[in-house]
Amino acid sequence: MVAVKYSVADRIARITLARPEALNATNRELGEGVGTSVTQAVADPDVHVVLLDAEGRAFCAGADLKDANTHNAHDIIVHMAPSRSGLDLLGGCTKPVVAAVQGYCVGAGVEMAISADVTIAAEDAIFFLPQVKLGILPGAGGVSRLVRRIGEPWAARMALLGERIDAQTALRIGLVTEVVARDALETRSREIAAVLADVPPAAVQLTKESINQSYDVPLSAGLMADKYRLFVLSGTPEKEASHAAFRNRDAAATGS
Repeated sequence: MVAVKYSVADRIARITLARPEALNATNRELGEGVGTSVTQAVADPDVHVVLLDAEGRAFCAGADLKDANTHNAHDIIVHMAPSRSGLDLLGGCTKPVVAAVQGYCVGAGVEMAISADVTIAAEDAIFFLPQVKLGILPGAGGVSRLVRRIGEPWAARMALLGERIDAQTALRIGLVTEVVARDALETRSREIAAVLADVPPAAVQLTKESINQSYDVPLSAGLMADKYRLFVLSGTPEKEASHAAFRNRDAAATGS
């Protein structure tokens, strides 16, 4: 049984966590599978967007504590390095990522969910970070990305107190983008992915780059970088084709 499934259709790379019997808890195989899949999606010019989802009743129950190699500090660092590397690759994906979250989203699950650009949650989704209660911390972005995503006060409640956040609260604080009924999760996440797949890929990737860079540079530097990105995009075939299609639609609508 593979821990992660990968497929491509309609310019969407689907990465599916596939350990439902373990509530998709992360182990070495799952972490490596996520990393390999992201690398494959980034390298494929036919892929415009990544859709991350999971089989079963939970998105991800966090690290697999039954793994004998996660019981001391040395083994955590050495054994879990491939898993952290996979999550780092997901967070650094240059193509847009949509995550579809259901049920428990714990620890590494939260770290994967907040690595996505658009996170859709089912009504039954529950988010929490238990690491501090286990004597560790969310070491794959669960602190730094979380603060950027939802701000320091709520990040502290989740990371320090291990507070559980339901789907509606997650929506209110900006942890997720949208909440839908459980049976609508797959359809809605695919709809969002399809919209992103139809947008000129260079424009999407440079816009994502601009959003991510905005945390790291002064406003003046970000504005200058955006001017450069706009200059780069102005000469792309996708831009010319999009403008021509828009003009044709406008002409058809006005009858001119």
